[in-house]
Amino acid sequence: MDTELFLKYLQYLRDHTLEEGRAYIQEHIAELSDHQAIGELLAEEALRLLYSPFVSLKLAELLIFYGECTSHLSSHALGLKAKGDALMLIGHHQAAIKSLDAAGEEFLRLGDEGNWARSRISWIMSAAWLGNVEEALQQATRARDVFLQLGEPYWACVIDHNTALIYDYVGRYEEAIKLYESIRAIYTTLGDQNDLSIKRSIALAEMNQAFDLASVGNFELAYRLQQQAQAGFIALGETELTSSVEADLADLDYTQGYYGSALRRYYQALDGLLQNNLDTPMLLAEIKVRTANCLVKLNRAQEACFLASEAVEISRKSGISLNIGNALREYATTLVASSRLKEALVVLDEAWTLLNRGGFDPLAFATKYQQAEILLKLVSFTAAYDQARLAREYFEAKGLVARSVRASLVMAGAFIENAQQAGVNGDKEQQSTHLQEAISLCKEISSQAHQYHLQEEVYRSYYFLGQIFALQEDFTKAARYYGAAIAQIERILNDLVYDLSPSFLQSTWAVYEDMIALCLQLSRVERAFGYLEQARSMALRQYLNKSGATQSSSMEQEDTASTSLLQQNNAAILRAQHDLRNEQEQHRYYSVLLADIDLSVSPTVDRAVIQQQLKRCEEKISELTERLHLYQSDTRLISQKRTGRTRNVKQVDITQLRQSLSPDQILLAYFLYKGRLVIFAATKEQLVTRELPNSVEQLERLLPLLHAHLDPKGWSDLQKPPEQVVLRLLNKLYNLLVAPVADLLPATPGHLTIVPYGPLHNLPFHALHNGSRYLIEGFQVSYLPASTILMHLDARNSEQDSGPTGREVSARPPLVFGYSENGHLQRVHDEAKTIASLLNGRCYLEGEATIARLIEQAPGSPIIHLATHGQSRLDAPNFSYVRLADGQLNAIDAFSLDLKACELVTLSGCETGLALSGGGDEQLGLGRAFLAAGAPSLVMSLWPVEDNATNELMQLFYHYLLKGESKAQALRAAQCSLLHRADSTYTHPYFWAAFRLVGGVGPLKSQSAKGHSMAFAANP
Repeated sequence: MDTELFLKYLQYLRDHTLEEGRAYIQEHIAELSDHQAIGELLAEEALRLLYSPFVSLKLAELLIFYGECTSHLSSHALGLKAKGDALMLIGHHQAAIKSLDAAGEEFLRLGDEGNWARSRISWIMSAAWLGNVEEALQQATRARDVFLQLGEPYWACVIDHNTALIYDYVGRYEEAIKLYESIRAIYTTLGDQNDLSIKRSIALAEMNQAFDLASVGNFELAYRLQQQAQAGFIALGETELTSSVEADLADLDYTQGYYGSALRRYYQALDGLLQNNLDTPMLLAEIKVRTANCLVKLNRAQEACFLASEAVEISRKSGISLNIGNALREYATTLVASSRLKEALVVLDEAWTLLNRGGFDPLAFATKYQQAEILLKLVSFTAAYDQARLAREYFEAKGLVARSVRASLVMAGAFIENAQQAGVNGDKEQQSTHLQEAISLCKEISSQAHQYHLQEEVYRSYYFLGQIFALQEDFTKAARYYGAAIAQIERILNDLVYDLSPSFLQSTWAVYEDMIALCLQLSRVERAFGYLEQARSMALRQYLNKSGATQSSSMEQEDTASTSLLQQNNAAILRAQHDLRNEQEQHRYYSVLLADIDLSVSPTVDRAVIQQQLKRCEEKISELTERLHLYQSDTRLISQKRTGRTRNVKQVDITQLRQSLSPDQILLAYFLYKGRLVIFAATKEQLVTRELPNSVEQLERLLPLLHAHLDPKGWSDLQKPPEQVVLRLLNKLYNLLVAPVADLLPATPGHLTIVPYGPLHNLPFHALHNGSRYLIEGFQVSYLPASTILMHLDARNSEQDSGPTGREVSARPPLVFGYSENGHLQRVHDEAKTIASLLNGRCYLEGEATIARLIEQAPGSPIIHLATHGQSRLDAPNFSYVRLADGQLNAIDAFSLDLKACELVTLSGCETGLALSGGGDEQLGLGRAFLAAGAPSLVMSLWPVEDNATNELMQLFYHYLLKGESKAQALRAAQCSLLHRADSTYTHPYFWAAFRLVGGVGPLKSQSAKGHSMAFAANP
């Protein structure tokens, strides 16, 4: 047959529809007269295109048609086999078996044992997926024998490969590993096959062997093989398999507790599928469900539930019990994280039925320990223990270390709970027995977890041991194990970037709390304070310390990563940056629309529609921002992880912290724990604590009352605010929060630095009242999100003072923006003009006060003053904002500002200082974003402020600042000036106490920041 002519026919058949192809075959049937050659060539092309399954399926149908038209039985059989192969690949396993059985019968009638054996290759996979495992293995053995008899070792290896995959499904991992090792060795010796086919087969074997190695705990070799496989697939242009390996690498990271790396890899795997328009629903479902599992570890249950439920729906459409059962099992994990425990048990029952009936024992027994975890939460300790023990016995027998360790943790948790119950019942003997069992089991768990690098399991076993020894009142050992657990948590945190640290710390923070309480119990005050500060505002400190990391990580990247992987990661970064810019522009557009909406224009204008678009933008911006940070951190995470290096996180040096304090300064750091209030008071000479038991209940009662009375909407007469009730509340709060350390306070007008905790972040400490005066009347008051920020500010000041002139030179004058929201804020223009005049700064009003201009002119500006409306978004703190002419300047925008030369940012708007407390007491919102961008000092508000009072307060603040006062003293003087006015409503704390100073407290340094101290004249 003429090869060129056939290639022409083949091109037509590939590019046209099935019906057009059939017509074409009939039209050229006389020219396609070499039936055997035509049949084999079409079959080869269908096999070559198998991983483009729908093209392959079309060619298979055309081959069947060709066999029918020519009555050529061999071509017809080859077409049925090709059809079965393609159907298997798209998950239509019943149909695949039917087609492959028909092909096998025709091959046997022709006496073609070789092609009969080839028809078993996909057959055994479909049979196994449908739960007929033993029959599949029997057919595999028979087909392998045929290939060996015919002297076809390549096809024997293909059968062995699929046999190994079946072993994977049923938990026979050691047998699978040996098979993969054997076929990889044989592939390298074969010279009668296409070189690309051999390379692809080797990469597939490496990928699948790595899965088995990970299952039995050999993560190092598994990781190496996966990297080899991925490099092979990239070289072959196999985009789908490249994404599949990326997901497998993510699984390795996830299993070992590297959740940041895992999430990044899951995102990249999803991106690979979407960017290449790959129609692979089952792989998409699998990656989604794995991503959901990772999000659960980061305490993001709502996102996880959504992804997992999507995966379940995709899997149900496949009709494959293995896919459905596994998706259900992972979905149950997300339900547990969402506290939907009984619903999760129902889902796991269905998963168990599907997986157990299909013979997929490893996954079936995984549902058992998942059920055990739920039963433990439901206080069914004995049932939890029994389920976990059953699962553990199976996993141990199969050598499945990671799962065995997790089941053991449930058993240990049941022992501890039973011990606590026995203690409550006064049964000391029974309590001791349970605790001894738990100790033995936890030590075994920690040993295995260390051996196989299971980081989360290590910290959890240590935490259990700490709890056990605390119950036994062996506090020294308890402290040792709590400390070991925290050290292990730090290793996990080392792999987390962006806001993954606070989300992970939401659950692990309990370990720090127990350690702090124990240290206080043992009178180890400095250690207690050190642990409190070690995790507090960790993400903010990551941002503050990020300078210098980029260059070293990029150097490591060049040394360790292949060129193709580098290009892949860089492309992902560029895509994320492009998409993020587009989404931010959309968000600003819709936020302006929402602000300017005119419902009178048309009855079809619907505010909810625009709000829905804003919500969609927010979700996409959050996702893209996270991905971008993860992609940019790619190699730093990998290199630290593989070399065992961790972030330089250590306990706070209390001596160094005290040296950062001035002689007239006291730092008050607060901590709430199990109903107790703890105050750490640090001065230059000492660190002491005051503990108030049962005081948290009082705070929970007083704080909402105070906030309610600071809201003018509850006043009967706006001209006569009810001041006495507020004073009583502020006095009660003073007695709780300040009076216990009153003997340590400096002389007037000394400096108080407040480090709040939890709900106290929203309290105006400077307005607390001792019965005769407000705290601000006696002291300069400033705030910090964490005590360690004080040392960072000291280091920054030292760097600036060590320059040639001893001072940082600012390239630009101060920057003042005023935006009144189309006249809604009447005094904003006056405020902005006056302050710009005072500072001799640039002033931009209304349409000129844009986000774009702020981004452009912020670098080099020593003072930035934004007079506008602001709003805190506790539902989505990264979208807390101040409004400018072209949209909402949110926290994500603020992170990207260059404020290294800035000395002060003032957000003169409503509730700009409110934040959501995340894990590690992280303050999520605008304030953290501006600090992270480089601003050392912020002036922000705690509630919606009154226009006229704010205007006056700001003018006074800058007036005192320009006279040379420190920032803390300037704000104090301005606030005292308002509250001391006779016959004025401004004496009420609502008018003067909303604003507070966060960060550095010193005077202005740069000459351009000092402006000129003229009268309050408006700048025309």
